[in-house]
Amino acid sequence: VLLALIDRMGDAKDQVREQAQHLILKLMDEAAPPMYIWERLAVGFKHKNYRSREGVCLCLIATLNIYGAQPLILSKLVPHLCTVFGDSNSQVRDAAILAIVEVYRHVGEKVRIDLTKRGIPPGR
Repeated sequence: VLLALIDRMGDAKDQVREQAQHLILKLMDEAAPPMYIWERLAVGFKHKNYRSREGVCLCLIATLNIYGAQPLILSKLVPHLCTVFGDSNSQVRDAAILAIVEVYRHVGEKVRIDLTKRGIPPGR
C-alpha cells in the first residue's frame, strides 16, 4: 500500500497528493508505528517523480509535527534528506531544507554536526 501511496503523492492533482499524505499519517496512527512506516517510505526519496520526492519530505515534516522526534530514528532518515538536497528540482530541494529545519527544531545541534559530517556546507 505504501508504494502506491508514494506514487499518489506524485499525482498532478493537489487533492490526490494531500489525501495520500493524510492516509499515510492515518496508517501511522491506526496500523503501525511511525518508524515502521518510515522504513518503507524512505524509498520515496529516490522516486522518479519529483512530486513524490517532495511529498515524502513534506510527509516527514507532518510526521514530526504530529508525533515529534521520539518515535522516529532520525539518524536513518537524515542521509536520505542529504541526497535530495542536491535534487535537480528546486521544489524538492526546498522541501528537503524545510524537513531538515523541522528535524533541527526537534533534535537540535546533533543534526548540524551530522550534516557537517556528510559534507553539507555550514552556510547551507
